[in-house]
Amino acid sequence: MDLRNLKTFHVVSTYLNFTKAAEILNYSQPTISQQIKALEEELGHILINRMGKKMFLSQVGKIVKEHTDQLFGIIEEMEQDLKNFEKPFGHLTIAAPEFYCGYYLSHIIGSFLKQYPQVNLKLLCANSKETAKLVSSNQADIGFVAGSPSYAGVEGILLEEEDLVLVGNPLIIKDRTVQEIFDDYPFITYGMDDCIVSCLQEIKCKPQTIVEFGSEEAIKRAVMEQVGLALLSDIIIQKEVTKGSLQVLYRFPKKLPTYLIFPQNAKTFSNVSTFIDLVKDTWKTI
Repeated sequence: MDLRNLKTFHVVSTYLNFTKAAEILNYSQPTISQQIKALEEELGHILINRMGKKMFLSQVGKIVKEHTDQLFGIIEEMEQDLKNFEKPFGHLTIAAPEFYCGYYLSHIIGSFLKQYPQVNLKLLCANSKETAKLVSSNQADIGFVAGSPSYAGVEGILLEEEDLVLVGNPLIIKDRTVQEIFDDYPFITYGMDDCIVSCLQEIKCKPQTIVEFGSEEAIKRAVMEQVGLALLSDIIIQKEVTKGSLQVLYRFPKKLPTYLIFPQNAKTFSNVSTFIDLVKDTWKTI
């Protein structure tokens, strides 16, 4: 069954006017008549009756109209869904350490939702290691991590590189060396990854005790409370250093990269690609 003939019948049966149908379909009136006749011959029934200048549907024509209404209604919905697919829509889950959530993402997400309010966005606060796991397991569409992404199936975009510093509370530092402090206080971290291990090797110090916390913000608060020393990004502790509540013991020459990560092929989805573009445009302006 020719879909064009069905479409022509659908328009004619809606307006019951060949001239109007010809204008809408951009066909000549003879073409409209030929297509209706071809459909009637194929179905074996008269679909449209004429009485003078008036036109009305036969009983079979009414039945066929009901079905063409449904058919072209479904096609119209499909076309609209495909148009919507080109714009951000649906769900978007983002994972990031607490500092990124508060310092960067609150601004970026606010801007994104103003432009695309139809997106249902979920923000998960997790440390960098947990964030990478969430993205690699497709539990998060986008993640922000400190350090290079090292999970299979995950792509990354470098956003910036920051100084990595060893910090402590001035009250426990005084005139002591780092190792002397480590003899009495633990090293606070979110996990002993390669970057942290290499930094400790660089300063030739070995903590007697290692305590793991769930987020960079929790680590910073613990250091301020004189729990121990920690390695943190310089940007996280700038305010506290200025106030004198934290003190930098060592600034490492190696930079700590910040990456935006996402599952491979996720950029083909409009909500993911649009959010990534917004991050790249605004990250360094915050």
